[in-house]
Amino acid sequence: MEPELFQHKLGKLYLSSQELRTRLETAWKEDRWILSETIAEKASSGSRPLTKQENRLAQLLVGPKGKLWPSSVLVGSPDYQVRRRFGSGSVYYKEIQWMGETFVVKHVIGDTASLTNEISILSSIAHPNVMQYMYCFTDEEKKECLMLMELISKDLSCYIREVCSTRRKVLPLLVAVDTMLQIARGMEYLHSKQIYHGDLNPSNIFVKARNPSPDGYLHAKVGGLGLSPATNSKASSCIWHSPEVLLEQEQTGDGSSSSSKRTEKADVYSFAMICFELLTGKVPFEDNHLQGDKMSKNIRAGERPLFPSQSPKYLVTLTRRCWHSDPSQRPSFSSVCRVLRYLKRFLVLNPDHSQPDPTPPPVDYFDLESSLSKKFANWARGDLLRASEVPFQMYAFRVLERERTSANVKERSSESGSEGASVCGDENACNGVLPDDDDTIATVVSADKSLPQKVTLDTNKKTTSARKADGKANKQSSGQNQKARMVRSPQLSCGRSA
Repeated sequence: MEPELFQHKLGKLYLSSQELRTRLETAWKEDRWILSETIAEKASSGSRPLTKQENRLAQLLVGPKGKLWPSSVLVGSPDYQVRRRFGSGSVYYKEIQWMGETFVVKHVIGDTASLTNEISILSSIAHPNVMQYMYCFTDEEKKECLMLMELISKDLSCYIREVCSTRRKVLPLLVAVDTMLQIARGMEYLHSKQIYHGDLNPSNIFVKARNPSPDGYLHAKVGGLGLSPATNSKASSCIWHSPEVLLEQEQTGDGSSSSSKRTEKADVYSFAMICFELLTGKVPFEDNHLQGDKMSKNIRAGERPLFPSQSPKYLVTLTRRCWHSDPSQRPSFSSVCRVLRYLKRFLVLNPDHSQPDPTPPPVDYFDLESSLSKKFANWARGDLLRASEVPFQMYAFRVLERERTSANVKERSSESGSEGASVCGDENACNGVLPDDDDTIATVVSADKSLPQKVTLDTNKKTTSARKADGKANKQSSGQNQKARMVRSPQLSCGRSA
């Protein structure tokens, strides 16, 4: 299994051609060029020069990503309109109408100079499963920052609550796994840029339906990154935080400034709790009567939510790996993505997963992931995955799955064969009391002959009666010989089958 060889031989079957990629890139550059040319024509047109506001908008559209713009470009626009506000404190949100579209503005009050680096990093984020910060505006006099984002009005917590209360107790399994994969992909991208969330929970996962059907797939995006308000009290948020985070919070007495919150493994733990809610439809520990400090203490002691008995074992195992008490034992998001991607394939190919006794995966996919990560160094490093690498990863999983499945079948066959040989051995042991060669059979026949002869001598019978007795003994001996041969035949056939 070599990625380069796979790319050379099979790449065209799975990947878009270089020609198509070049055409798409050219089309994007052409669109941007046309936009800049149109703005330049309007600026140089003698009919009506651009106003100051129009000129700022023009610079905004063709300007580089991550640049900080004056807030007057946004709020001074004639079509800027605030529809509603939500949130409170030093960070709150506004739903606005601007340039004919609806957006969300994250309004941060504070020293903008200290946030410049963070704003630049957040503005560079571009992934389909991460909320995108499109433009950033600042007002140094008012000490406020406005970050423009796309509008997705529903978070995962609200969606699960609505679907589970109206239709069923849990989401469809394939929808839940697909949503888990999207969240993991978004977090894999963020971690590849050394961006750690620190407050990953369903309220910071935004979703929208891909189609009007309530059972359809979702488009999930990770939000709540950076510049977020202080976290809620430990009583309400500890269920999403890892044991090491809760321990540091208790030691420092500050639930919002824990340095261990923003780590790769702490995010993986929080992801596991989101998986639990997706798979069960329940908030973790919602049936537990303990809250606050007592709940935090129990989590640090190793207590975890309990899955219902009907939950798929392979998904329960995945979740438990992610919320392991030892951070070093938790997998990376790159590993989680590879396993979930192959699990999704398994569920698509086995649509009986909604039945009472669904078919389980033939092998443990995390074992496959562990073996393949040792073989391919870039898998273990958790490098940012390119779309062109996905087909080979799926192929590698498939090859190793076939090898493991074939080995398991051969092992079971050998075990059944040894059991059959053991049964034959037991039969041989039982038949071992019988004569096994002609000399022994002759001895038995000779002994049988002497018995009627003695009877004849003792009773002083005539010679004819002795002959009759002798003939009778011969018949008995031949019958005994036939019985002995009939008993030995199963031994021979059993030996051949073994």
